[in-house]
Amino acid sequence: MISAQAHDPDRGVAVEVGPGGALRDLTLDSRAMGPHLARTILSLVDTATARANSRAAHALGDLTELGLAVDARLSETVEDTTPTTWRV
Repeated sequence: MISAQAHDPDRGVAVEVGPGGALRDLTLDSRAMGPHLARTILSLVDTATARANSRAAHALGDLTELGLAVDARLSETVEDTTPTTWRV
């Protein structure tokens, strides 16, 4: 199963998603409750989705026609989580 995680330790929010952004897990602790909770969750889902899409593309090839392209603004975070053995 291909998935990816992202978390914001300062706000107490963690997410896990599959390719395309299907939310698999959402963890909130007491620090999460506040006016920016929704924005934090959506931002983390975007980051985790870029990571999961990148992993799926590596495993299966070009998936852009399926809508699983990696957002260019998040590509740096994807590279940070890509194992060196996968890098070209």
